Amino acid sequence: MSCTWKVVFLGESSVGKSSVITRYTQGKFLKNNATIGAAFSSRKIVIDSNHEVQLEIWDTAGQERYRSLTQMYYRNTDVAIIVFDLSLDIEESLKHVDSWIEELYKFTDEDSGNHLQIVVVGNKWDLLKEKKDVRIQEYIESKGQDQCNLRYLEVSAKTGLNVTKLFEETVIELIPNDKFTLAIENEPETIPLNQEIINTNSCNC
Repeated sequence: MSCTWKVVFLGESSVGKSSVITRYTQGKFLKNNATIGAAFSSRKIVIDSNHEVQLEIWDTAGQERYRSLTQMYYRNTDVAIIVFDLSLDIEESLKHVDSWIEELYKFTDEDSGNHLQIVVVGNKWDLLKEKKDVRIQEYIESKGQDQCNLRYLEVSAKTGLNVTKLFEETVIELIPNDKFTLAIENEPETIPLNQEIINTNSCNC
């Protein structure tokens, strides 16, 4: 049984969205150029002998001039990963996170809004001198009161810290059980090769 899961990365320019994706899909750290519009990648994850997930990963541009284009990719989103830079001013970064969340809910369709999951990711953990900032936890807890689908994880695209966990634990565990059931129900009908096909057309030509 398999299902497809749409994952969209959001966040300001230069916070490391592309680097996080590259670390996961290619296993290496690259300083990527700014994304223009959006970039697409995918990866299949085998959960067990009976279940696998195809992740469709959309990396969107963070620059203001591309925001109108970015909104095109929100439709049918299953998981939105909002990335910010842990080495920058935390209060300002969290304001940007708020802005992305508001925009996300504004432009996602009603069906997505009912099951949309959000993961807030603090990237560049390797640059931190102090590894904990209570303001982040307070923010997540306050948002959680209104949005129960909000989670938080700190990663480092440079060292690889928690990157695999982000995709293969945090994202995967958000998939509802009925997603696989729905995938089975929507499988196209197949005709066995050894089954006789009866022609009901009266034309003999």
